[in-house]
Amino acid sequence: MDRKPYLLYLLLAFAALLPASQLHAQYVLRQAQTQATLYHYPAAKTLYTKAYNKKHSLQAAKSLAEIYSEVKDYPNAEFWYARVVSIPGHSPADELHYAEALINNNKYTEARQLLQQYLTNNNGDQQATILLAGCDSAVLWLKQPIAGNLENMQALNTAYSDWGTMLYKGQLIFASDRPYDSLRRQPFFSNSTIKRKTYSLTGNSYLHLYQGNGTDSNNTRLLGRDINGDFHSANASFTANGLQMYYAVTNLEKKKSSFLGKELPYTLHIEIFSSSWDTARQRWTKKTAFPYNQVFHYSLGDPCISPDGQTIYFTATSGEGHLGGADIYYSKKDKAGKWSTPVNLGADINTRYNERTPFIDEEGQLYFASDGRAGMGGLDIYKAVALSPGRWTVTNMKTPVNSPQDDFAPYAENAQTFYFSSNRITGKGSDDIYLFSIKPNMLSVFNLEGNVRDEKTGLPIPGAEVTLLNQQNTLPAKVQTDNQGFYSFKLDSAANYELGANKTAYNAATGIAITTKGLTGSQTLRKDIVLSRPEPEPSKPVKLANIYFDLDKWTIRPDAARELDSLVTLLQRNADWIVEMSSHTDSRASDSYNMTLSQKRAEATMQYLVRHGIARARLTAKGYGETKLVNRCSNGVICSEAEHQQNRRTEFTVILR
Repeated sequence: MDRKPYLLYLLLAFAALLPASQLHAQYVLRQAQTQATLYHYPAAKTLYTKAYNKKHSLQAAKSLAEIYSEVKDYPNAEFWYARVVSIPGHSPADELHYAEALINNNKYTEARQLLQQYLTNNNGDQQATILLAGCDSAVLWLKQPIAGNLENMQALNTAYSDWGTMLYKGQLIFASDRPYDSLRRQPFFSNSTIKRKTYSLTGNSYLHLYQGNGTDSNNTRLLGRDINGDFHSANASFTANGLQMYYAVTNLEKKKSSFLGKELPYTLHIEIFSSSWDTARQRWTKKTAFPYNQVFHYSLGDPCISPDGQTIYFTATSGEGHLGGADIYYSKKDKAGKWSTPVNLGADINTRYNERTPFIDEEGQLYFASDGRAGMGGLDIYKAVALSPGRWTVTNMKTPVNSPQDDFAPYAENAQTFYFSSNRITGKGSDDIYLFSIKPNMLSVFNLEGNVRDEKTGLPIPGAEVTLLNQQNTLPAKVQTDNQGFYSFKLDSAANYELGANKTAYNAATGIAITTKGLTGSQTLRKDIVLSRPEPEPSKPVKLANIYFDLDKWTIRPDAARELDSLVTLLQRNADWIVEMSSHTDSRASDSYNMTLSQKRAEATMQYLVRHGIARARLTAKGYGETKLVNRCSNGVICSEAEHQQNRRTEFTVILR
């Protein structure tokens, strides 16, 4: 029997049972999914909305919420996530995303209530905990904004995306996806999903680099064909001499298809390129790819070159030591001009979420954006100061630099002038460039200084470690006192600190309160620290397990070696310990022979420890022969071999200095 007509009949019969509107809704939903897969978000939004209006499905509502969140349309993201969490079958993650959308729309109270409820059912969730802490911090910071003047750079900004400022030869260089007609474009095959003139995710142009003076919009123009290609160009960074530029691009590469070995256009990741300024020809030339680009595997972007051109900082979505999302890495140039293997900046900077747009100033202070910390919402801008190689203390730059939306691409021209980009709702376009300036008479500079002294003698203590913890941070700043016991720190305004100091052979001083809250004008605060010496303690013996020897032998047995290895570890951990070793024999053989044998056992024990790195000066060894038996087995007494073994030993006593 041919089953095909029968199956076809069943399918047609089933379809007839479905309302025509439901069938059409499913068709539209599939079309929306296709457009979303191709990142054609404008078309996908229209189709998903149409599908939802025909059938209020969780899938359509959730897809709309995700797309609006992706394109940073915060009001619509909140609207659709509210719909999502009202539909049965939504996931806990949907509630978390709804809370994020509320935060992005400055609704901290509502978000806080939702997050507390979420944590009741998902205790310990890291992201929810971070978001909840961010709500509390944001409310406080909004009440105490940093003093200064915030300016939307109207001459640079448009209704489109304008971001990523860098000063170069008196011009502000930035990226924008505004429409343009000044670059000629080559024809492109019509059946490709990759469009040359329009970035399908936004429906706008691709990002290109522009330059302008920041005061006259008519002065703004494309940076040039030498840099701007057919697709994205952004994140320009220049060496101090202006001869090298590093920037991020996307190019259309080709990769062999598994079908007939043909080369087909390939969806690309972001790459970093550099160009050299040709002073004779007055143009950028020698376009060079960064050697660690992984265009077919993951993205490298947001380059920032150090002023001397020897270190490049950038973000990557994968790589050695990657913690999650986008991480910040650095690479150094050697004497031959080759870049070293990229190094992850570590957990003081990077989180499991996204760290973006690093900028390093002339003092070595790092500015970057992150959405993985307790902030005001979205990406916040942070300032990091190096404590030691690989260790940083990180501070949120608060409001008005940060907002409930994305704030990123920091650029500190000097102590008074700070550029950044933001998609805050009050802006002119999707992303705008802002200038935050502090007038000299508004710039309060606070310093803390003092001396560390001995409590009894009053003499300065050089080499003491002084720590200062900003209560907004998790890591303290650390300095060592100079020969006069002097220390100093720079302080933030309106901040609370805990000061402490310690030095070997002294009691530590901790929890000394320092604050700049309520202070105005530049001030130098002074705080001397007094350290006391601990009262001497009587020596206390510390007993360790004995080791044992074979009859008439002084060689270290394997079981004894294990005990000695444990002793080595203890001595390495306790540099103030000294060890007294007393070795013994059983009663067999003459008294004089046993005295010599026991001394050999003591010295063999000591030599083992010395060979394993313990200083000879920390060890004393003495043989006692058969003078200190631990049982009844003296001369002439018949004992078992096990009883004699108890006497063939080395005992240890650890004496605290």
